[in-house]
Amino acid sequence: MSEKTQMKLDKINLKNFATFEDQNIHFDDHLNTIVGETGSGKSLILDAIQIVLGARTDKKLVRFNCEFSILEAHFVTESNFIKNYFNEIGYPFENNEIVIKRIMYSNGKSKSFLNHQSCTKTTLSDFSRRFVDLVGQFENQKLLSSEYQILLLDHYSGAHALLHDYKESYAELTQLRKKHTTMVNDNLDLFQKLDYINFQISEFEKINPSIETENDLLAQKEKFLKVQENIESIKVINQIFEGDESSSGIFDLINKIKRSLDQGLLDEDHHNKLATAEEYLNDVNYKLNNANLDVSEDYDYDQIMHELDLYQKLKRKYQVDTDQLQTIHADFIKSRDEILSYDQDLTLLEKKISSLDEECQRVAQLLHDKRETFSAHLSSELTDQIRLLKMNGATIDIKVEKTKELSSTGFSLVKFTAETNPGEGYYLIKNIASGGELSRILLGLRTILSSKDSISIFLFDEIDTGIGGETALAVGQALQSVANESQVIAISHLPQIAYFANHLVKVTKNIVENDSIERTISMVQEFTGDTVQAEVQTMNPLQ
Repeated sequence: MSEKTQMKLDKINLKNFATFEDQNIHFDDHLNTIVGETGSGKSLILDAIQIVLGARTDKKLVRFNCEFSILEAHFVTESNFIKNYFNEIGYPFENNEIVIKRIMYSNGKSKSFLNHQSCTKTTLSDFSRRFVDLVGQFENQKLLSSEYQILLLDHYSGAHALLHDYKESYAELTQLRKKHTTMVNDNLDLFQKLDYINFQISEFEKINPSIETENDLLAQKEKFLKVQENIESIKVINQIFEGDESSSGIFDLINKIKRSLDQGLLDEDHHNKLATAEEYLNDVNYKLNNANLDVSEDYDYDQIMHELDLYQKLKRKYQVDTDQLQTIHADFIKSRDEILSYDQDLTLLEKKISSLDEECQRVAQLLHDKRETFSAHLSSELTDQIRLLKMNGATIDIKVEKTKELSSTGFSLVKFTAETNPGEGYYLIKNIASGGELSRILLGLRTILSSKDSISIFLFDEIDTGIGGETALAVGQALQSVANESQVIAISHLPQIAYFANHLVKVTKNIVENDSIERTISMVQEFTGDTVQAEVQTMNPLQ
């Protein structure tokens, strides 16, 4: 492989794929041409390569009466850049060989494998977009879009790295502008929400809930209730000691006993014992009535019960425990602070948008200046190339205009215009170029960009549509020129193009009989060196 050809497709195996039963197809580093009669299956080879590279599978391509089809491609590379790429995406490979396998089932399901690991179709597509380029009818249509024309011009000028940086900044700018719009639109809603949040916070601030505070309130409640219970008990005891209007107390009864003692019913010893008992009871009564049952002056039982009631209401309202009330309270405060800092955040956002917009404007201007400078150079080179491809008298003029607003590619509008007949004026190529002319313009671009691009493999489909004779020879030479820098795989039916191939793949279709059942099968023959020219001589120029 040349220094530019960082990677090449070495071989592909087609098993139970459409009309292919089991075929191995090899490819050269440079120009590979696939030829064959119409309907032989040569386009199926390109289809298979595209499926390997991430295109959609189609159960219709599974060979009739087979459960599945297997496509397996082997790429080779010595590039550290490519090796690092695969290491970064998690699909390392050994022995300089990248292996991709796709299995299609007749029920429509499929599986993909990259370097013997299961992978997604997107992974394969990302890889192919970076290193493989398909030039066909769809690519011709891409050439008609201004954005794609900008990308081609930026590759030519070497500005694609600058464009990459710009795209990142512009994507960030776009997101910030969306955020700004949302913040402005949500302004009224936010301040309506603030009223609700402030009300909730006011409920929480009445108690500033915490497990410790609630437990302390419960303890104070229990202490108060205990004191009240003791006070009630003393009242009962006092009634027992002192009596009331309806009954006599213990002290009255003792006095009656003492009066009885005066009548001489008890001796002196028992009289003394009665006096001692009276003294003990008086002491007990004094102690009970002088017990410290007071609470502090700031002790407010009604307030305690009110706060405990607030705890219960909040817990029922939010259906949480006390510890979670603290979290909810904190969340409300955070939301309130975020809303109150809205204006500040909006101002900071607007400053950031302004700064980023200035940076995007600066880089967009650099891109625009570079595009203006190199558009003339590319116009001249592309004109030379298409004239070599027998678009005689045609002239390409790539116009670069400045738009008022930034876009994902800057503020440049690139238009590929052409004058296909001298003196008849310039028009957009999409309005005047035929399919064959678009193919040749694109081939001319590929010839110019092949030494500048990161693409290693070019797939050309229908590049020879509507041409022949000297034009076909010119196209063949152009393909050979691209193949000097990269691997080229092209489908063609023209010997003038096949003549330039380093490797020729000929596809034929045959009818075979197996167990009295006839089946169509496509077969390939490969030619290299002198055998290529010998085979080209057998091709019908009118075919």
